[in-house]
Amino acid sequence: MVADDERSGAAAAVGLSGRHLLDNLEEIISGTALVIVVASASWGVFTRYLTRSPATWSGELATLAFAWVVFVGASACFKRGGHVSIDMLVNFLPRATRAPIQATIDVVVFAFCVCVAVLAARLSIQNWDNPTSVMRVPIAINYLAVVVGFGMMTIRHGRLAWQRWLARETVKA
Repeated sequence: MVADDERSGAAAAVGLSGRHLLDNLEEIISGTALVIVVASASWGVFTRYLTRSPATWSGELATLAFAWVVFVGASACFKRGGHVSIDMLVNFLPRATRAPIQATIDVVVFAFCVCVAVLAARLSIQNWDNPTSVMRVPIAINYLAVVVGFGMMTIRHGRLAWQRWLARETVKA
């Protein structure tokens, strides 16, 4: 009996940590990429000015990681509602007109995120065999940052729009 309780407690802890990981995935990815940008750029400066052999790969690595900071970080900002939005007009509308306009905005933003993710995925696939000049890794890694970032934005916005829709339905009932 005690073993069953311990196993269920361990399973709950793993589930909770998995949920915590998914809830903060954008911050983990973009934070790791930011550390790589700073470390790589610092190493590049260090080797350029203090040694006789500069690290030519450091600028390229910083550029690749910076794309991940930007696009996955934008998803983190999107998730927390930090992006600029012009909702002044919507807020001044009567409640009866506000809901359909907000639903339309949600559909347009969702469609935009899906379109950008799909186009970036196509670009990534097309450029998988195209290597970077110094490190010779696929340039598609840069484009994958756009795919992942906009894919995450699509998921986060879809969840937010769905929550708004459910809240609207409960208000009606």
